[in-house]
Amino acid sequence: MLLDKENITKIIPQQIPFVMIDTLLTADESGFKSTFKVEKNNLFFKEGKLHEPALIENIAQTVAAGFGFVDRQAGGEPKLGFIGGISKLKVMNLPDLDAVIETTVTHLHQFENIYLVKGENFSNGQALVSCEMKIVVQ
Repeated sequence: MLLDKENITKIIPQQIPFVMIDTLLTADESGFKSTFKVEKNNLFFKEGKLHEPALIENIAQTVAAGFGFVDRQAGGEPKLGFIGGISKLKVMNLPDLDAVIETTVTHLHQFENIYLVKGENFSNGQALVSCEMKIVVQ
């Protein structure tokens, strides 16, 4: 594990209650991996399920944490990034309370400061959400 729940907000710009990532497991040139536990007090937890906005934001925050960690390792400060677009969004399942979400982000392409990534999250082997995101890094 590269970052735990107590240190993740030092890398990403989001703060409680909008943090949708608990740990950063890996971060390298091919992509990033993270985990996130579904809790009852989450803004997007309704009717016994964690809903789509949290899962999409979880992918985006995995990207932010991964880039932030890589920047810190290189001796710099984490840069601010923005979602430039989301495409190929597929919602397969929504996780229940206490589920642990495992998220994988794969780098697909880079043009200057614009990155195309594929994000996928799973819980107990079940696919939850997959999409491609364009991320613009300042």
